[in-house]
Amino acid sequence: MSSLNNTSVELHDAWQRLGQRWEDAKSLWNDPVRWNFEKEHWAPLEGQVQATQREMEQLAQVIAQAQRSVK
Repeated sequence: MSSLNNTSVELHDAWQRLGQRWEDAKSLWNDPVRWNFEKEHWAPLEGQVQATQREMEQLAQVIAQAQRSVK
């Protein structure tokens, strides 16, 4: 489970770094191509990452509960 927790933290940190880079890019790139990219790619990815983080947290809880029940 420690590996799962580490992976979750790594995903969170990487997503924050990528989000900052995206904000930087948006300040320089403001045209219909960017708006389309944001709509078609960034927004769905954002939702997928958030859902993945939630599921990883839930999975970690289930694994922890299972480990406690077998001890």
